[in-house]
Amino acid sequence: MTIGIVGVGNMGSIFAEKFSKEAERILLVEKDSEKLSRFDAPPYEIADLEKVREADLIVLAVKPQDAPIVLGTLKGFDGILLSIVAGLKIEEIRKYGIHKVARIMPNVAVRVGEGVLATAFSADMSLEERELVKSLLEKLGFVVEIEEKLFSAVTALTGSGPAFIFVVVEAFLDAALKMGIPLDTAKELVYRLFKGSAELLIETGEHPALWKHRVSSPAGTTIEGLITMERFAVRSGVIESLISSYRRALELEEK
Repeated sequence: MTIGIVGVGNMGSIFAEKFSKEAERILLVEKDSEKLSRFDAPPYEIADLEKVREADLIVLAVKPQDAPIVLGTLKGFDGILLSIVAGLKIEEIRKYGIHKVARIMPNVAVRVGEGVLATAFSADMSLEERELVKSLLEKLGFVVEIEEKLFSAVTALTGSGPAFIFVVVEAFLDAALKMGIPLDTAKELVYRLFKGSAELLIETGEHPALWKHRVSSPAGTTIEGLITMERFAVRSGVIESLISSYRRALELEEK
């Protein structure tokens, strides 16, 4: 299989790396030559928009403002186009005569193979083609097929979501320093705290409220902290942050 990557920036380069064992050739299209310097051996090949049409599957990873120019050059491409361009709908891509389209919303954790990748497919893609795309994406993390109308919500939840989690993690580190724990030790404790808590929820499938109450003892330290969180409206603040991101994603979809 030959895979093309158009746009070898932060996300495009990750796709190029993760797909390297799945393709005989990976054709890379990028106007900034410095970004291509580390892809200087097979299966990687430097290409242009005309040559990349030889690919069986193309990953479109350019900035939204650059997408129309690229799609104009790729007009009529009969392979699979996998788009990670924010706000670019499947129906817009189909106007360029490209019918086999997978729209993807990845997040930053794809770098370590633990991303969450929401996926929507055009009606023209067969079940076999959909499974092929999913099997490739599984190299980057957990794949969920959704209706395209939910993309704005997923953009806020899993696309922007890591930034909100990083703010909370940073707050834990600041508190640890305030309590006298050295930074290196705090990182080890806090990072694994978040990882372990998430793994617990994934493995048990239980609602986090159940575990919140299991950790809390009458008149204990945990309930004291939880009451403080409520007093400072931590939960409602997180919810409002996600909803505001969702509203902005909707605005971008409508442009």
